[in-house]
Amino acid sequence: MAKKSKGAANAHKQGKLSLRLGAALFVPLILVLAVIPLIVQMNLITLPENVRAFWTQNQAADFFSFYKSRALILTAIYMLCVFGYYKAQGLQDHFAKNRGMYLYFGAVAVFALFAILSTVFSDYKSIAMWGGPERCEGLGMILIYLLIMLYAWWAYTHHPQFKYIVLPLGVLTAIMGFLGVFQFFGHDLFTSEFGKKLIIPETYRSQGELKMLFERGKIYGTMYHYNYMGSFSAMMVPLFLVLALFLKNRKQQIFCAVMTAISLFLLLGSTSRAGIIGLALAAVCFLIFFGKKLLQHGKITAGCVAALVLFVFVVNLATGGLALARIPSLLNDMKTLVSSSDVDYHDQIAVRHIDLQADSATITFQDGTLHIQKNSNGQPVFSTGDGQNLTAPAEDCSLTAGNYKMELQYVPINEVNTPFLGIYLGDKIEFILGLYDEGFAFVDSRMNKIAYEEAPSIGFQGKEKLGSARGYIWSRSFPVLLDSLLIGKGPDTFFAEFPQGDLLGKLYAYDTTQMIVDKPHNLYLQIGINEGGIALLAFLVMMAAYLIEGFKLYALRKEYGAQQAVGAALTLAVIGYLGAGFFNDSIVSVAPIFWTLFGVGIAVNQLNRRQAQTEGKEK
Repeated sequence: MAKKSKGAANAHKQGKLSLRLGAALFVPLILVLAVIPLIVQMNLITLPENVRAFWTQNQAADFFSFYKSRALILTAIYMLCVFGYYKAQGLQDHFAKNRGMYLYFGAVAVFALFAILSTVFSDYKSIAMWGGPERCEGLGMILIYLLIMLYAWWAYTHHPQFKYIVLPLGVLTAIMGFLGVFQFFGHDLFTSEFGKKLIIPETYRSQGELKMLFERGKIYGTMYHYNYMGSFSAMMVPLFLVLALFLKNRKQQIFCAVMTAISLFLLLGSTSRAGIIGLALAAVCFLIFFGKKLLQHGKITAGCVAALVLFVFVVNLATGGLALARIPSLLNDMKTLVSSSDVDYHDQIAVRHIDLQADSATITFQDGTLHIQKNSNGQPVFSTGDGQNLTAPAEDCSLTAGNYKMELQYVPINEVNTPFLGIYLGDKIEFILGLYDEGFAFVDSRMNKIAYEEAPSIGFQGKEKLGSARGYIWSRSFPVLLDSLLIGKGPDTFFAEFPQGDLLGKLYAYDTTQMIVDKPHNLYLQIGINEGGIALLAFLVMMAAYLIEGFKLYALRKEYGAQQAVGAALTLAVIGYLGAGFFNDSIVSVAPIFWTLFGVGIAVNQLNRRQAQTEGKEK
């Protein structure tokens, strides 16, 4: 009796506390879902010395990540305070004692551990800790993502009110739609006088004109890039669509239907092929989930499909075909992906091979060779494959050796005039070769030495241009991933670990050597390289456990209550993000939304599973 009385008192106290906290539990989640993604403010970052070698300037102007990341840090502190206050009341927390959740706890712990280890052993510790320029996804942010997921799970478990999730997302989607209309038609509000006052500190306003970040027909909202708008929209379309179809309240249905239309416009307006693929994957799962219901209501289904097709047609017509402009390229990429190819990219570029030695360089062009060395006076000496020889003068000049045009400049280094050769391809300098006394080396436009190599690759031979050069990035990233199977290179260090000296590969993939590959365009490669293969495995275990449970709970049900509809909507939103993740990576603007929905989704699944078990026992 004493135990029952104590338990009843504790339950009563916990109930009163839950009512008192109520919406306060969701304040940090509302900030994550509706406020922080809207932050756009310029921060001029002076790059650390070990980052400058990878960048074109000593400073980087960050509009979309720095202040979002700082707001997330403050929000994470708030989350810990709320959780600490709750625990300080001495109440039992069934959230942490649910044995069915141990798999998630274990995966989170493993992910966090290997993120920490990858930072400790990283060659770029400051980047791994605080994140790279314009991304800010260092170790701290990775741990905050995990905290957001756990907090969202915990908060919804104790106060299952989905309105505190869907309303903030609706507000965010509506604002993105408002901004998106202007961006899509070439009138980006951030470039207006009022917009510049909002996002650029007064100190920097007179230093240059802010131009549109992207051309007309590319919606990015406040998500940094139109591809990340695709990831956001791939979550929002299935989320709001399911709620619009299965919620019973008419006002809620109308609200969600409007948000579905806005989300679909954002997806089409972003022209993100990654977002389209994410939505397509979610759509396939939607058919699996609701196949029975769709067949039961054939006329309604046909009407909804017709309305959807009409909406897409009208949007495309109103935008002069821009909304669907990139669909043909997506189809071409899919065709290229499944086709066989024996193309050697060396046959497709002006330079077939470069043999770089300490005291000489031989460049093999498609139409001949150029050999470069220095004479005893430190002047460049050229010989061509057709027997021509040329000694360059001891002064800056333009010169031609055979068919090959160059610019020569002498730069004093350690009191020695060192010759640098800019080698033209067509009308543009693509290679800059420094003839140092200690050894020849290619340099970038800022005279930083480049570790030239023909990088090892796995797959995508002849398909390097696939998906805006994603084939190139992935093929050169797989070897780096194999080197990170245990411990990763460090959060946000991808750009430092990618073989940036693969000049010939870049020349083929991008038609220029002057390109910094700063992101993998793949969520899974990003995790595997940055945090390591074991961290990637932990992430995949979390996702697999969640999706398997989602299919068990929601696929092919005869009826869907409000809570089941919420669970299905969240599952499809997660699928949309993961699908887009095959072509997009994580970014501070979007990732916290995903981790929030994932955490809430686990809580909803947990509640629905208990309900199903209770109903099963009653039967």
